[in-house]
Amino acid sequence: MRNKLSTSQLGWVLALTGLTLYILEQTQLLDLPPLLRWLPALWNDSQPDLRENHDLYALLFVVGALLAACSRERYEDEYIGQLRLEALLGALYMYCGLLVLAILLVSGMGFLRVMMYAMFAPLLLFLGLFQLSLRRAQRTTPAHD
Repeated sequence: MRNKLSTSQLGWVLALTGLTLYILEQTQLLDLPPLLRWLPALWNDSQPDLRENHDLYALLFVVGALLAACSRERYEDEYIGQLRLEALLGALYMYCGLLVLAILLVSGMGFLRVMMYAMFAPLLLFLGLFQLSLRRAQRTTPAHD
């Protein structure tokens, strides 16, 4: 019998693929030709007709993280919904706190780099908090059959 990949698992695979490819390219362990060159950009102030792979990696990560974050759990109930909402609120609070720190402590071109990574922070924070609260809940409640 074949195991089918769940939506959540597909999301994790896409998100981790995008993140891994980005890290490999940033550490110069991987050098792919621009893969989204065909996609028109409405605004590109760098080289004309040249899109970088960062776009592809970001798309993989965002789509994957959204699939992982928004997929129904195997046993979805009101308690899981409550955990999801609490994780979302906690992620928002943490993101705003990190954003305030970045505004106060970083300036110049470094601020733009911090903001580039900050685009992905809400998803990462939510995924982390939600998975952490799910693991805690699984340890304290009996398993479903």
